[in-house]
Amino acid sequence: MATGKLAGMDLTSANTDEQLYAVPSSGIVSTFAVSLANRNSGTSVHVRVALTNATSVANTDYICFDETIGPNEVYERSGLVLAYGQYCYVRSDTTGVTAVAYGYEETA
Repeated sequence: MATGKLAGMDLTSANTDEQLYAVPSSGIVSTFAVSLANRNSGTSVHVRVALTNATSVANTDYICFDETIGPNEVYERSGLVLAYGQYCYVRSDTTGVTAVAYGYEETA
């Protein structure tokens, strides 16, 4: 089971929900945080984070919706818990954003 960095990605498509993390196998529970870093030095961005039970995002899945991150700043959300068959999606209205999930996976 993994500990530390669980997933990471560069958000290269603006305004597109992208799967950051999925619990890897049955019987595993993951406790983690999501960090979104705006690498743009002169532009604020708006980000979203969703936790889902499906491989698509519904309006009721968002735990963060259009949160503003200033230039060269970070937004972080901790205390997230998912089980097998659940997913974390992230989204930005601008490219130049890095998303990282970090925490641990353990046997349920």
